[in-house]
Amino acid sequence: MNNKEYNALNDFRKYLNSKKRIVLKIGTQVLLSDKDKLSLSAFKRICSFSHSLIRQQKEVILVSSGAIAAGKDVLNTPPSSNNFSNNFSMPEKQAFAACGQAILMKNYGSCFKQYGIKTAQILLTKDDISSRKRFVNARNTIYELLKNKVVPIINENDTISYEEIKFSDNDHLSALVSNLVCADLLIILSNVRGVYDKNPVLHKDAKLIKTIDNIKDFMKDFKETSKSLQGTGGMKSKLYASFIAAGAGTDTIIISGKNGKSLDSFAGGILTGTFIPSLKNNINKKKHWLLFGMEKKGQIVIDKGAEDAIINKNKSLLASGILAVNGEFKKGEGVYIVNEEGKIFSIGISNFDSKDIKRIKGLKSHEIKTKFGEGNLSALVIHKDKLAVTA
Repeated sequence: MNNKEYNALNDFRKYLNSKKRIVLKIGTQVLLSDKDKLSLSAFKRICSFSHSLIRQQKEVILVSSGAIAAGKDVLNTPPSSNNFSNNFSMPEKQAFAACGQAILMKNYGSCFKQYGIKTAQILLTKDDISSRKRFVNARNTIYELLKNKVVPIINENDTISYEEIKFSDNDHLSALVSNLVCADLLIILSNVRGVYDKNPVLHKDAKLIKTIDNIKDFMKDFKETSKSLQGTGGMKSKLYASFIAAGAGTDTIIISGKNGKSLDSFAGGILTGTFIPSLKNNINKKKHWLLFGMEKKGQIVIDKGAEDAIINKNKSLLASGILAVNGEFKKGEGVYIVNEEGKIFSIGISNFDSKDIKRIKGLKSHEIKTKFGEGNLSALVIHKDKLAVTA
């Protein structure tokens, strides 16, 4: 048990006081009534909880699901007895989202207004995260809103996203947003109290896990519980989100968003739910983005000497160590680095187009100059500052 975990479990009030920027993820089921309709009381509960945190001088960013479920209700679509995500076409779900986003913001806006808090809507696509320039622009916008005491309410832009560029779900998005805004804490509101040792729906003797020492090891043996009809993720997706956040040095707490008393206790300094501390060997924010945010276009296959230089000596990737190039990509795009056995072990940003790397692969610096002259080509294919080892 590390010191951070010990402080959280034994003096949670002091721990919470140390957290200044919080990402609050709200699942679809948290916002619905027993009849699968949007519940105004749920929005009031979430906004009251957020207000309690803001009164403690904290910056709060919401990542909220529920738009598709809300739009489905607006368009009078009958309830589905099967898995929601598989029952409708992409255009249908995009239409639901287009209608539902307005409903979500109306409810959040009216509930926050009671506390004199202003809100702003931010809709992100995966491209907004995978492009470094757009990533930084989104961060700057959110920082400006926070500076002006505005609560950003973030969701995926489902109306224009398609399968190939979608986030897996809003749990995933919330973890990436945590890195985007350099959050101190990610709080995931679920329809259950936290993580259990077995499915609490099926097993009456299921016990709440108060802390997960090492999220990476825990996920290896975790078996998924059931997913909801209206939402897209289960507990496994929440654990994966906490793993992504942990890699960037952000703690995660999974708690019930359905229980107002539990939320009040949490804001009052009593730990409820499951605490997941960040990994001891977390990586810097830029390399975290390389691993989890940046889109990867192709592969560069390298020899054992280059692999050892990257992993054990923190060296850049040079042309001399490259054996092959798979796929097509442009200068400045992300690529996978693959060893001779075909295993991906690193990710980086290429200094050259794939066609140029094919021309210089296997060549040393002086050979490149002799063959191509003093032009734009050099031996440095990926700088070490733009490399991240996946392990």
